[in-house]
Amino acid sequence: MVVPHVVRKPRVNMTTGDAVDVSSWTEVDISALSEPVCAQFRARKRAINMYLDGLSAKDIRAETGLDIKQIYKIIFDRCLALDENGVPWGWRGVIPYFRIQSYKRKTPPNIKENGAGASGALSWVFGSPECVGLEDRFVKIILSQPKGMRGIRRNNLYLYKWLIDELRNIGLEERNEWPFNAEKLGYVSILEYINITIKSNAKKSLEIYGGPDAVKKGLAGDGVDRPVLKLFDRVECDAHKLDARMVVRIPSPHGGFENRKINRLWVVVIIEVASRAILGYYLSMGRECSAEDVLRAVKRALTLSPRKKGLVDLPINGALPSEHNSNYLGVCWNEFSVDGALANVCKKVTSKIEGVVGGKILSPMHPGSFSVRRSKDDRPFIERFFELLAGRTLHRLSVTTGNDLHDKVRNNPEEKADELCFQLEFAEELLDAVIANYNATPNGGIGYRTPLEQMDLLYAQDPLRFRRADPIDVRSLCSVRKLCTLLGGEMTGRRPYFNFESARYSAEWIVLRLDLLGKRLWLSLEDEDDARLATVSTESGVILGVVRAAPPWNISPHTVFIRSSIRRLAKRRMLYISNECDAVEEFIKFCERLENKKLPAHAAYLEARRVFREHADRMADYESENKYCEKYNQPPEDLDAETDGSSCRVKSSISARTEPSTTSIVKTKKRKENGVNAPVMRKAKIW
Repeated sequence: MVVPHVVRKPRVNMTTGDAVDVSSWTEVDISALSEPVCAQFRARKRAINMYLDGLSAKDIRAETGLDIKQIYKIIFDRCLALDENGVPWGWRGVIPYFRIQSYKRKTPPNIKENGAGASGALSWVFGSPECVGLEDRFVKIILSQPKGMRGIRRNNLYLYKWLIDELRNIGLEERNEWPFNAEKLGYVSILEYINITIKSNAKKSLEIYGGPDAVKKGLAGDGVDRPVLKLFDRVECDAHKLDARMVVRIPSPHGGFENRKINRLWVVVIIEVASRAILGYYLSMGRECSAEDVLRAVKRALTLSPRKKGLVDLPINGALPSEHNSNYLGVCWNEFSVDGALANVCKKVTSKIEGVVGGKILSPMHPGSFSVRRSKDDRPFIERFFELLAGRTLHRLSVTTGNDLHDKVRNNPEEKADELCFQLEFAEELLDAVIANYNATPNGGIGYRTPLEQMDLLYAQDPLRFRRADPIDVRSLCSVRKLCTLLGGEMTGRRPYFNFESARYSAEWIVLRLDLLGKRLWLSLEDEDDARLATVSTESGVILGVVRAAPPWNISPHTVFIRSSIRRLAKRRMLYISNECDAVEEFIKFCERLENKKLPAHAAYLEARRVFREHADRMADYESENKYCEKYNQPPEDLDAETDGSSCRVKSSISARTEPSTTSIVKTKKRKENGVNAPVMRKAKIW
């Protein structure tokens, strides 16, 4: 069979004279079409290609069943027409029964008794001479932000009423024209127009219904363009409220113990992005997360934090990086990423973090942050960890409160906490074990390695690249500093003293420094958990010595928060303190003799429990160190040099400041030997 030779004509737009390039036309997914529609589409497409190739009308009709007029109309009325984005409809215009333009009424609406005849009535009204500009004004109001008392969400009823009032003022109601001759006054048509207008403006729709954060999230990508970070390039920090009810058991004045509920607990976590490893955390007992809590978490991430093995011991041998390998002790990071809520808190500690760690704080508002393109919650790794913490641990406990009041995991958590005596100490040990074992659990995001294994792998690639924080700076990271004037002296007949954090500080050596009277000096609380001692230095940075808090603040260790809480109770005449007593001990007695056991435990009381417990651990370590030195006839300095050179340097550089602290420990130890309860805090029997 001989195929006849066909002369190909150029594909030319008969209207403009330009060549028709069907290769740029938008294609169609023919698999989504039904069989009859797909067959018509194929015939139309074949006919268009034959027409543009210059075949005769007879051949086209014989093969496709379409004549030249039909083909011409499809090409120039549908395929070459522009859509709302200014792009030709292309092959989309070939689809049968596919409307490429909205219906526009050409005659006035004639409403019948059954309600029919109102198709396109709204577009007819907008196009009438007396309603010129009305549609533009209506669209502007639809896409504008609500003002005044209308709230923050779009009120469709307000928009409908506005349009009806405008049409009534034009005179359509007097002439009984649409929508006033319709049963529902065009309510359905107008609301449909409002919805179409909003959906056709995606950015405005996100801004109206979701706010600025929704716009950022809508413009964000899927994470493909997220920058590739190396080890310790960025860490994420966030605070999470523990969804559980816990109690503390305090001695009752009538004998036995009473349960006091805890209002709220926060855990501040720092996670390394490249390895997904948790560097450090801090359990806060305040009502809200504070700047001090963030600094404590940073300090724990930079220091050795061994796992406390007690009642909770999970099978995985996990640890924090500082305990896993000494190479990670004190390693600094370059970026400190926080969310929008914690950014305001971190403003108070920016200088300390940047000075000690050397990295910059990234918030959603920071121009160099990837999260500036996204929402305030652009910290996927730490958010994922909190989901695991809640789903695999906290929400599996009988004392959990769940995510809200309607969560199915709730089962009378208050009663369960009282029944089981789920104490705060149990939660601390559980949290410590869960976080440590998380670091030893394979993670699918890093090739099913554990975070500790991933950290070891990345660290071995370039171990000399990392910088480390000065141990002395880390130790004073949570310190409280203030410029104070030295008062007193021979002219007043009083011993020289400082007023610092609601207490008086003095020492024997400062009595001989009459040249310092009236001068402003720096006072620093080097140990954030012991406000009894403060370091004195000049404005030029020269350390002069250590001063001690005057009674009643000189006996028991305490924080500035505990002291301020005691002061507030004393001003309200709820607690009486004098120079002959121990203020912290009196405060503890006050909290433990409250008769109403349903009252929540005072936040300062919980803080005192933690301070006393950690102080007791330090005393135990001090005693064990002395026993080791007596056994091997080795001074403590040599012991530190053998175990940890960095800690030795710290001790040698601040020996003058630590000497009074050692003395206080010895004094506290003697008080215990003499039968005096120091600290007076009594533990529950089930500890």
